[in-house]
Amino acid sequence: MRTRRPSPDLLLVLGLLCAVLGAAIWATTATITDEHTILNEAESIAKSEPVREEFTNQIAASITPQSAISSVAAINLSNDLGRKVVATPAFVQAFANGLPGIYGQVVDGQRNDVVLDPALVNQAFTEAGASPPANLRLAIDGGRLPDLRQAIELLNQFAMAFGILAAIGIGLGLALSPHRHRAIMRIGRWLITTGIFAIVTFWALPTLALLPLGGWIGVIGIVLSTGDWMAVPAAVLTAFGIAIVVVGRAGDAGARRQELSVIPIVPGRTPKRASIS
Repeated sequence: MRTRRPSPDLLLVLGLLCAVLGAAIWATTATITDEHTILNEAESIAKSEPVREEFTNQIAASITPQSAISSVAAINLSNDLGRKVVATPAFVQAFANGLPGIYGQVVDGQRNDVVLDPALVNQAFTEAGASPPANLRLAIDGGRLPDLRQAIELLNQFAMAFGILAAIGIGLGLALSPHRHRAIMRIGRWLITTGIFAIVTFWALPTLALLPLGGWIGVIGIVLSTGDWMAVPAAVLTAFGIAIVVVGRAGDAGARRQELSVIPIVPGRTPKRASIS
């Protein structure tokens, strides 16, 4: 029984697809696990809407518990004070100091509550023109934060698997392709597309689309924007892809000229002129 050989073009496309998926997964996990870069955005995260809303509610509840006997006016006053407190530089510093603990819970799987520095919290009340309530404790409940440790490990395994499949697919596709120069041009076009996609994902998308939306989407935008260091490698990748396309196109044109040069030219019959008698 005759076995059918796999199509070189199909192998090459599958290999390139695996390469793009593996690179995208690696870039995402590398951004999330870059603790130093994310902690540098502590001030931006502290000023984000979800963080301020969370701690405003805690402050308001500590001043005026929202129960059936609480007046609407008292609740509104406590909410206003909470918003003033979370807008102070002291609160931003307190949250920035606690961000490593929050990062440890999300990425490393730690399950301890993250308590903001009481001294800085009291200073924040002073800057807001108020006295802090007794026994005030502003904290992030460790059980409410997601644990991404296993998800990140799984994504790293996927990235490695896609990388191996990409090497096999691209290698076989090039080796079996009858038009190697065209296959090289296809790789170059994929590199161009991948580079542009990386620039859009880690620079344009967070800056122009996610950050203006606010909320937790805005926080995701802040985290993704820490991967803007990939813009330069992505631009280099795009330029490299353009160079590969140019070289491949020149090689393909040379191969065609060589094929045409070995085709024998059959002399045609010279037409006779009609004689006029």
